[in-house]
Amino acid sequence: MQTSAQQVGEIVGKVSGTNGLPLEGVTIEAKGDVLPKPRTAESKANGSFRLQLLPPGNYEVTFTTASGETRTVSVSVFLDQTTPLNVQLNAGDVENIVVYGDSLTTSTNAALGNSLNAETLAQLPMFVEYSSLIRLMPGVQVTSDSVRGPSAGASGQDNGFRFDGANLSVPLFGILASSPSTHDVAHVSVERGGARAVGFNRNAGVTLNTESKSGTDEFTGDVTYRLQKGSWQAEDKDGLSTEDDIDFITVGVGGPIIPEQLYFYGSYYTRDDSKESGTNARGALPDITNEREEYFGKVTWTPTADILVNASYRTSEVTSSNQSIGINDTASTAENGIDDFEVIVFDASWIINDDTTLNISYADTTQSTGSFPVNDLGFRGQVNGNLDVNDLASQGLFFVPSLETRTGADAQEQALVDAFNAGAAPLISAFGIDGEALGAVGGASTVNDNRYLGNTFEVSLNHIIETDTMTHELHFGYQEEEGAEELFRVSNGWGSIAYWGGLDFDDGGLVAPDGDPVPVGTIYRATVQTRGFDAGGLTGPLVSKTKSKTIAVNDTIFWDDFIFDVGFLLSQDELIGQGLRPANTSSGYEEARGNPYVMKKVDFSETFQPRMTATWNYSYTASAFVSFARYNPAVSSLARAASWDRNTGGSTTFVYFDENGGFLDSETNISSTGKLFADGLNPRTMQEFIIGHQMEWGNNWNIRNHLRYRRSWNYWEDTNNNARIVYDAADYQSRLASFGDLYPDIVAAANAGQLDSPEPKELYVPVNNLVGEGTYVIAQLDGAYTKYLEASMEFDYRSESFFTTTSVVWSHYYGNFDQDGTTRFNNDQGTFIGSSNIADSWYGQLWGSFTDGKMRADRTWQLKSFGAYQLPWNASLGYLAYWQSGHTWAHQWPSTFYLEPRGSRRTPSHWQIDLNYTQNFDVSDDYSVQLRLDVFNIFDRQTGYNPQPRYNSDDLGEYRSYENPRRVQATVSLRF
Repeated sequence: MQTSAQQVGEIVGKVSGTNGLPLEGVTIEAKGDVLPKPRTAESKANGSFRLQLLPPGNYEVTFTTASGETRTVSVSVFLDQTTPLNVQLNAGDVENIVVYGDSLTTSTNAALGNSLNAETLAQLPMFVEYSSLIRLMPGVQVTSDSVRGPSAGASGQDNGFRFDGANLSVPLFGILASSPSTHDVAHVSVERGGARAVGFNRNAGVTLNTESKSGTDEFTGDVTYRLQKGSWQAEDKDGLSTEDDIDFITVGVGGPIIPEQLYFYGSYYTRDDSKESGTNARGALPDITNEREEYFGKVTWTPTADILVNASYRTSEVTSSNQSIGINDTASTAENGIDDFEVIVFDASWIINDDTTLNISYADTTQSTGSFPVNDLGFRGQVNGNLDVNDLASQGLFFVPSLETRTGADAQEQALVDAFNAGAAPLISAFGIDGEALGAVGGASTVNDNRYLGNTFEVSLNHIIETDTMTHELHFGYQEEEGAEELFRVSNGWGSIAYWGGLDFDDGGLVAPDGDPVPVGTIYRATVQTRGFDAGGLTGPLVSKTKSKTIAVNDTIFWDDFIFDVGFLLSQDELIGQGLRPANTSSGYEEARGNPYVMKKVDFSETFQPRMTATWNYSYTASAFVSFARYNPAVSSLARAASWDRNTGGSTTFVYFDENGGFLDSETNISSTGKLFADGLNPRTMQEFIIGHQMEWGNNWNIRNHLRYRRSWNYWEDTNNNARIVYDAADYQSRLASFGDLYPDIVAAANAGQLDSPEPKELYVPVNNLVGEGTYVIAQLDGAYTKYLEASMEFDYRSESFFTTTSVVWSHYYGNFDQDGTTRFNNDQGTFIGSSNIADSWYGQLWGSFTDGKMRADRTWQLKSFGAYQLPWNASLGYLAYWQSGHTWAHQWPSTFYLEPRGSRRTPSHWQIDLNYTQNFDVSDDYSVQLRLDVFNIFDRQTGYNPQPRYNSDDLGEYRSYENPRRVQATVSLRF
């Protein structure tokens, strides 16, 4: 069960007598620790009953027969799940109550989902941050990336993250906006496939949802102190050596305001990262700080037994200093940062009658982020301004150049290379490290000041229709969601500065600038933010918005031993940019700086997303299921990436200088401008098929396995309007001729015409008043696709003192469009979705190199297991262990041009074990003390990943990132 608009679960079952016949008229009452007023239901003629809209928690379910006999059963309700409870009553003997279907798995129907409660989480090794919850989810890859999410058959930007139902994903980018502390988490659930049309799940990846703690009918609370000392951490292989002490303090308290009607819960969380001066390749680093304060409050109200209301507010403030210093960069390149986050959530449910319920919710989120150079250079580069070549470290972020080496260069080419190296050598001597061309100097290139705003409104109606042979659960839902970004970005000095040394690098590095577009005599090039550059125009923020409306209709049919789900989603998406207005022109628009406009609208008729599942419960303890689902993901960065005001206020501009730093010319970065959309674009689509089986084995085991197939297509990207015309087989032959010695296969492919552009060879958008033949436009890339195959087995075991969940997954993720591999050699970024480096210029076209192959996130095998053992002395020992294959990579030229088949290389596999020991001391009936020790990566497996893929780099194949080292976290809690 996946519910919408309400963070709940339900209990469903049947009541029978000793003869096995159904009992009608039995009163069932559920009283929970987080539900102020009990919920009641009555068994029907077939013995069935349903206790709906129950907040996740522990419940005492009491059955009362017509004769007045009562029996009570304890069960747990999980988030987004149905708890089965089939009870056989014997009026004469309480010991003869038999509960069937108390499944160890928390997955229900054909959805691939799992749910864990706070009691389980407390026994497992966990970090404090929300993102650590994903590590525990069965079948989901573990990633050490700090920005991108894990892949489960889709991009790391295709996931959904929710807290109390509020969307935590960054609008337009699909990454986690903020990482609240997990100390408030009472329940967590994940859905990684097989979504029904109950709720509004349009994510092509995994959807993680959490429910916060609530007050109970007793006053309870805790005060917790956690410590991670830098001296407890193993030496880090990433080249940055710091003594990193992290303190965490959390305080939580809850209880009744009005007994059996109104409960409250509140908490405070603070984190202080104190990093003593460490070192990198250039020597001592300044102290690094990262401080956080977070407040949370929640009330739960049941004005009547049939109405439940929750309201919560969370605010978090993070301040940091001396961040983002690379291993080869000077300390002056550091940044200070802020990250403030607020979320308001309101939800309410009403059990209108035994057959009908109404749910409503609203969530509002605001995130303010910024990064500010520690070394503020005090000016913004402007037209006709000069570059002080005698003091480059005061002009921006200057990257130390590398010497050029060429094999087989003719005399003219060698002369250009010699001249380049003659100018580069003194720069390497002045700014490199011990004569090596490493790192950057100066100040951080950019001032960033962003706000992300999101709000979601949901309402749903559920109605049950029962006949003699079947039951229908009808679900009707409606959702409105809006996301916005307010971006203000300017350059620090001249931004980032590169030495060009008289070579036009856009033409392969062996051609002298000829003025088209690089001016003759160019020795340096700066990349500045156009906003703040006096040729740019706008001075205020660039505002980008997305608006979505979704309708959900579903019928869950119970018939004999079968459960069928038949439903669909319909969605409407609007991308709203800035800088155009409708006009009687050939394009239908004219320029209007600062004016909002709907740049693209995808209507309901284009987004039919059917969802169909069938589950056969062929015994009390086993079932088989099949599922079909189609998703049209809503997340897209095009509201900003294609906004027309990027031409004048939100993109980057290239500025060219001569050998003395004299201003030569400037030009807008053509791939970072506003763009029009081609006609006939179909929304991005992901389609999924699942077949599976689950069963209980004995009294302790539950086994679940499945096969899954996913296919995605209709990828949108920005590209040259004439890409299919000018980038043909002959063009690739001439460009790749010099690679014959190192990469003969791609030269042979080019010569054989295998890199020819597809039919039809025509413009994407007709030439008009805004678009020319070479202008960048938004197009649907011909033949772009991904596919994903998965075979998975999950094992749950539970005894009186031990529980464990283990998953084994084989998968294959392949295609020619890799959202996870579009960054410029650093995967851990929230890149543009719909405007990445794919299809930028000739080298990024999908037909341009060995683009068909394994995706970066392809990891063939994954084994994950977690669990805990209850020790006899009021303690527990928990663990998380996993092993997974490495990610794929290949030699590349620019960022999206492959010189050998995509994914033909793979990084080493990684395994690690995390442990938790928790010791409880009962001081009195009302007070207890808990001590816990978490050890992460106890064998210090710092496996390398993210290798340098650029063929002409001296560091080709060397790992630029490593798995986190062994760390220890000590915790003490006072509970009352």
